[in-house]
Amino acid sequence: MALNPKGVVPTLVHDGQVITDSAVIIQYLDEKFPNPTLTPAALELQEIMQGWIDLQNQFPMREVMYGNYKGLEGLVLRRSVQIKQRLLPQLMQAHPELKTQYEVKLKDVKQWNSTIQNSQAIANINRKIEPMLTQLETQLIQTEWLCGATYSLADVVWTAVLNRLKELKFGYLWADNTRPALSAYFHCLKARPSFKAAIQGDEMPLPMLLAGLRRTFLNI
Repeated sequence: MALNPKGVVPTLVHDGQVITDSAVIIQYLDEKFPNPTLTPAALELQEIMQGWIDLQNQFPMREVMYGNYKGLEGLVLRRSVQIKQRLLPQLMQAHPELKTQYEVKLKDVKQWNSTIQNSQAIANINRKIEPMLTQLETQLIQTEWLCGATYSLADVVWTAVLNRLKELKFGYLWADNTRPALSAYFHCLKARPSFKAAIQGDEMPLPMLLAGLRRTFLNI
């Protein structure tokens, strides 16, 4: 909380700088470690890339994820938000120097919890998904990647979004020739080595999973 008043990840500390917004983090990393660069050279394409990043960054993926997971996973996720809401006042008392940050965080978590418990609110958010995918389809009919012929940071952020939507059973929105360009694009994203390393290979260790379940259901 001292580093990131929002109390979320990712939080990047590099060369004395603290960066707390994921969209800013990826652009900072690409600037500092440009081998290869994932930012187009042309200013026009940079503007297009930024537009796609902003669209992804504004989408309420947190609510979509916590509101749509079914079964045990969904139960655990929604229960974890309730636990956060209960723990934050305790943390506020334990760390009075961070009271303001915790107050803001508690307000956010209360709203988050209220939204994901409201089926109508989740349904309203879900209705935003299909128009967003149509924007992607329209672009990908014209270009191989979101900024033209070259993979960019825009494709990085949309890899995560599309994979999460697939996990949440929204893949039907681009399957069976519903949105063929988007379907082909997602197939290309999954074929990249970075997808296998960062997503397929990123499994939670069993001890961490068990510890989370104990805390969720037994409060220990």
